[in-house]
Amino acid sequence: MSTFETQAYHVDFALHTLGWKAFQDLCAQVMEEELKATVSVYREAQDGGQDAVFLVKSPGGLKAVGTVQCKFSSKPEQRLRPADISSELEHVEQLVAKQMASVYYFITSMGVDADVARQVREQLSAKGVAEPHVVGKEWLLGKIKASPRLRALVPRVYGLGDLSTILDERCAAQTLALLGDHRKALNVYVPTEPHRAAVRILAQHKLVLLLGAPATGKSTLAAILAMMAADTNGVQVFKCDGPMELKQHWNPNDNKRLFWVDDAFGANLLMPDYVNAWIEFMPKLKAALDHGCHFILTSRTHIWKDAEPRLGSRNHPLLTTSVAVVNVGKLTQSEREQILYNHLKAGTQPPTWKAEIKDHLPKLSAESSLLPELARRLGDKDYTGNIKKLPDDLLRFVADPQEFLVQTFKELMPEQQAALTLVFLTRSRLPVHLLPEDEAALVAASYGVAKANMTQALQQLAGSFVVRRNDGKEYWAFWHPTFADAISAILSKRPDLIDVYVRGAGLDTLLTEVICEGAPSVRDAVVVPLSSSDALIGRLLETPDEEGANEQLFEFLNHRLPRDLVEKVLRRAPDVLGRQGKYPSWRRLRWRQEVRLRAVAHEMGLLTNEVREATVSMLNDGALYSLDASFVQNDSILAMFRPSELMHLTAGLLAKLDSEIAEKIVKCLREADPDGDIDSQFEEVTDFLDNIRYLAEADWVFEEKHGGLIADLEQAKKDVEAEKSSEEEETSFFNSVPRAVQREQQGGRSIFSDVDE
Repeated sequence: MSTFETQAYHVDFALHTLGWKAFQDLCAQVMEEELKATVSVYREAQDGGQDAVFLVKSPGGLKAVGTVQCKFSSKPEQRLRPADISSELEHVEQLVAKQMASVYYFITSMGVDADVARQVREQLSAKGVAEPHVVGKEWLLGKIKASPRLRALVPRVYGLGDLSTILDERCAAQTLALLGDHRKALNVYVPTEPHRAAVRILAQHKLVLLLGAPATGKSTLAAILAMMAADTNGVQVFKCDGPMELKQHWNPNDNKRLFWVDDAFGANLLMPDYVNAWIEFMPKLKAALDHGCHFILTSRTHIWKDAEPRLGSRNHPLLTTSVAVVNVGKLTQSEREQILYNHLKAGTQPPTWKAEIKDHLPKLSAESSLLPELARRLGDKDYTGNIKKLPDDLLRFVADPQEFLVQTFKELMPEQQAALTLVFLTRSRLPVHLLPEDEAALVAASYGVAKANMTQALQQLAGSFVVRRNDGKEYWAFWHPTFADAISAILSKRPDLIDVYVRGAGLDTLLTEVICEGAPSVRDAVVVPLSSSDALIGRLLETPDEEGANEQLFEFLNHRLPRDLVEKVLRRAPDVLGRQGKYPSWRRLRWRQEVRLRAVAHEMGLLTNEVREATVSMLNDGALYSLDASFVQNDSILAMFRPSELMHLTAGLLAKLDSEIAEKIVKCLREADPDGDIDSQFEEVTDFLDNIRYLAEADWVFEEKHGGLIADLEQAKKDVEAEKSSEEEETSFFNSVPRAVQREQQGGRSIFSDVDE
């Protein structure tokens, strides 16, 4: 045994917790790395004494078949005995006779003493094995510690030991910070096909968007991908809370950076501010990718579908075409089996309960709705009190998880329900040491509990329902974002609690997470009934006259209130229409919320002439001096123009075709960066020509000029493209991450055979 292996003996990766199937897969991955050869895993019932086979080259250059046999033990302190090989010796003799065991590896999760290894090797040699190897926990741990490639293949090992024993100090500190609560999921993590697809996409394109429903494990996968980059390549990784924070960290001169943006377009609902920030940042994203930076984004599928059309032409082509998009929830039955096994094995369920449901687990794993977070809840006894009838309740647990979660929450003690509601009101950022006075008083009164008891309840819920986090200040957060959805569902059916929510939630929370009954539905939003609309309007009118807050208010009035309530707000507070929103210079006039709200108010007869004239002047100046004619195809906005104002605008727009646009194309051509995003550099002219095409088509002279300018524009883009640098693109550091081997379990011994041991 080498010095390295002896040192590794003191590092315990808890291999005994893996289970026989995961241990077998780990051994196969280790052997592929060790032998640099393909290793094939046999089915359990038909393996004939082989867990895996491989081809090796003999000294004469011929190929011979070798065998790997794995022996797993769930006892942490157990060590190998010479007698432990006895049951395998008959198989070994048969394999030797078939010339399938000239090289034979016996690998165990148990510790192996040198003298015992020698005795076992002698027994194997006596059966005709030319090259016997007997290795155990110490050898495996040494291989894991020495190989970033192996850790990339089996990321679960990061969760089984002390990271400081695997990684250098800097990398260990960064990885711990990156993983946060996700590290708890590492010791049950299963590399899936979406995992492998994400690695391939990052290697090829440096950008991946991980999509999925709640509970699919998007954030955990993102954390592991980021951790792999930090470990394997010493990459500097930044975890960003939204696109605004992303902009702070991007340095165009540093190409060895990976940016992980969780909930990139909003956590529970689409955040308009996030969409706006992405529109502004997208050209920088394209440049950053060209410079070798990498980006991992996550989003709930329905939020992305809402965000995608708003991004419009600013969106990245890799996202528009879905080339860089991975559906994280698309799992095979084999993957679901391993995920369920891992969570049950590592969870808090008593062996008697696991034994009772064991026969139903293969059927449960066949359900496509079984997701990692649901498997975690099944492994936690606090979530499964309502599973009575088997297998019906088990199947309903995964088919309708929110129903079970709501039921579980309702059966908690009043103090615990109140505590979870308070976490919800504070958007999963409830201060640990000092509860917010007003919100706590409202919730305590609603549930009839004492504030002190809510503090105690949070401690009781820690680890199952809430987690304690620290970003400079300690706060309580939900274990999983879906908990907020369940609390929202409970609140929506309790008018008394809705009133608490409307009165107690922060104004920013109301403006981003609420809709009023009668407005177009928004998935996962808290629905305020019309009976509480007066209280809601009262809170809305508390919005301070500040640009950022005004923009949120305009968005809410345009999209989250029924039209009659919008009119009610504007009649009570007509000054709202004179407020200014916050918008970046690139935001097109058509999409500015204040413009859209003023257009609605004009239809209602509530827009004063003073505000109308100011709006028309702003639109006219934008079109004639900034080439922003985005609004000319919106009848509601154009209705604010008087006929003479509209004629002046039309004449001015068509006059641009005579000289200014041609000059603009020449200027863009002269200043263009061939190695940057070419479309974005000509975007202003492109959008202008597209927006006024209907005006130009009304007269053949203008139509001919318009067509000629379109041709000039396309030629200019081709000229810039021809000057593009011929240098090879920066290689992705994910190219060094090998592709994990996918192995399907097909019959034979059930993976759940020892789940209750």
